Amino acid sequence: MRSLFDQPVDWDQIQREKHRAPSVVDSRVRLRACLAVFAFFLLVVFGRVVQLELTQGAAFRRAAAEPVVQRQPVSAVRGRILSRDGEVLARDKPAVSLAVRYRSLESPPDRRWLRSTARSRLSRRERGDPERLAAEERAVEREHELLQERLASLCGLDREEWRRRAAEIQTRVERIAQSVNRRRQEQYERRRRESREPETLFDRWFGPEEEGPPEPVVVREQVECHVMARDVPPSVVAEIEGRPHLYPGTRIERHTRRDYPAKTLAAHIVGYLGVADDVGRSDGGDEPYRPGDRMGRDGLEARYESRLRGRSGQRIETFDRGGRMLASRWATPPRDGDDLVLTLDSRLQRTAESLLDESLARRAVLGAKPERAGAAAVVLDVRDGAILAVASAPRFDPNVFADRDSFAITELLDDPDRRLFHRAVQMALAPGSVFKIVSAVALLESGAVKPDESVYCRGYLERPEAMRCQIYTQFQRGHGEVRLVDALAESCNVYFFQNAGRVGVERLTDWAGRFEFGRPTDVDLPGEATGCVPTPETIGSLEGHDWTVDDTRRMAVGQGSLTATPLQIARMAAAVANGGRLVTPHVVARIESAGDRDGESAASATKDRLTADVPPSRPIEGLHRATLETIHEGLRMAVESSRGTARETVLNEQVAIAGKTGTAQTGGDRSDHAWFAGYLPADKPKYAVVVVLEHAGGGGEVAGPVVRRLALRMRQLGLLDEN
Repeated sequence: MRSLFDQPVDWDQIQREKHRAPSVVDSRVRLRACLAVFAFFLLVVFGRVVQLELTQGAAFRRAAAEPVVQRQPVSAVRGRILSRDGEVLARDKPAVSLAVRYRSLESPPDRRWLRSTARSRLSRRERGDPERLAAEERAVEREHELLQERLASLCGLDREEWRRRAAEIQTRVERIAQSVNRRRQEQYERRRRESREPETLFDRWFGPEEEGPPEPVVVREQVECHVMARDVPPSVVAEIEGRPHLYPGTRIERHTRRDYPAKTLAAHIVGYLGVADDVGRSDGGDEPYRPGDRMGRDGLEARYESRLRGRSGQRIETFDRGGRMLASRWATPPRDGDDLVLTLDSRLQRTAESLLDESLARRAVLGAKPERAGAAAVVLDVRDGAILAVASAPRFDPNVFADRDSFAITELLDDPDRRLFHRAVQMALAPGSVFKIVSAVALLESGAVKPDESVYCRGYLERPEAMRCQIYTQFQRGHGEVRLVDALAESCNVYFFQNAGRVGVERLTDWAGRFEFGRPTDVDLPGEATGCVPTPETIGSLEGHDWTVDDTRRMAVGQGSLTATPLQIARMAAAVANGGRLVTPHVVARIESAGDRDGESAASATKDRLTADVPPSRPIEGLHRATLETIHEGLRMAVESSRGTARETVLNEQVAIAGKTGTAQTGGDRSDHAWFAGYLPADKPKYAVVVVLEHAGGGGEVAGPVVRRLALRMRQLGLLDEN
């Protein structure tokens, strides 16, 4: 066999292959093709530009030269609340606050923010040096501490108070962030549960990747500034705005603040504001609340929200493209809220509150039992129901809510003394012996007794340990022979115990209903309690047993399940004083529009106290003048008779007072409630006066002195003059 090496070599073929030109693609052809494509698209774009210039160029140039128009909302000034003598109880006033960026308040500082701030101060090469980066982080942290110390000193706050405020803000913001991220996690888990279906082979290979758990988000409050000091002085404003480089992350905020210059005076009547939590809802008008708007939360601020709030306006501002303002005009001017002029006399109100405070303080000094206690006083015009004073103790300062101090607000809400509780209107207590006025009316009008009929009182009804008089509890004796007027003057329980069966529960509850106990008085204040008038139909749910004659007896002396508010008792006293007419209590004498503020003064504006919104007084059906004269005699004797329960503490030479003391038992070993209800001057009544002190003891001993000093103050103020 011949091998491969034995075959002849074709040297000519090899030479031809060697000189053949290589097959190479010219790259210039591709480049020309690419340039042609780019040129085509550039030509299209250029053509479009030319087309726009020729057809719409002038319009575009005009639009670019046109100014920028912005619409800015402008809040209305909330209406004022004034007393009848012109003292401002609530108003809007300009305020300046110091706000600090949240990251500058955190303790300890957020690590991500700390690192980010440090990195922003370093060059690219320095960022790669761990030691240099750590040193810069420590420097940022020191500046963080120094800034807080500098701001606290500038605002006149000690370091601990500054830390406390910062900690409150941090706690609130962290709670918001946790809530938001928790909801996002819950939504993620819900989507996972809903999407868990059997996977096909196609889904496994080509379907979307499974969604992972959400990363924590940064909420808006973590990047905003938060108010740390309110009503900062001009010196602080000048320092911060004059040297902003020393106070990074701080700013001065100018806004309108609700101010209560009289502080705790009439706080329960005036009420307070809070942030509107129902954004988008209107107050009865057609303007919805916006985020951050304020709204009345209690008192007159809430009751007259639509009148006090006013209506915000809108301003149209025009700027050039450089941001310079060219013009400003009103699209809709704001309409400021209306002013409320009250029937309250601030001087008498201040006296009433001071007297209640003194009584509560005296109770504590004398070592009273440690029940949580308060007090209330009402002075009511018997002719039209205008309230001159309505005091409750203890009280609160509504500026706490205006300052939005969450720590102080929480303390108020959790206060065991219930300072937010308006006792004069919302506290329903057993009225005790002051309710004997209604029982006496029922006895006389039903014909169950005659005014001159007498009952012998030995101090108790049947057994010495039950159904007895206060005089027996103290001195182990009775009142002897007593008529109706004596029973009122000396507060004889036995008289009403014996006659309760004769009048019957139906007529007793009927007369309680005619005086409108168990129903609201329709005072123009929110949250009024109605009290309770028990009946044979309701006694089971109230006390768990069927009605007995003892229930009638207890009701006749204002005990058992019967309850009433101080305002209801004042209305009852006014009805006795004015000839048997029920008035509607009210505290607003007049509503002044914003345009009238510079005209008629507040004091002269109260001359016409009755407004269209206050119903006229109405007679109590079936109540006769002779009955009222008998009741009036008994109430005068309670103060003027030598055996009257109010003589020692109420009688004075300057003002004649008629009224009834009350000592309402509270059960167990708790102290009694002390009441006094009456009117003055006794011969020509103008005002009903009611005072009640919780767990304070006897009405004559404790409530009586408050009434006497109130009466003397009213005389001093000229409120008892003939005109």
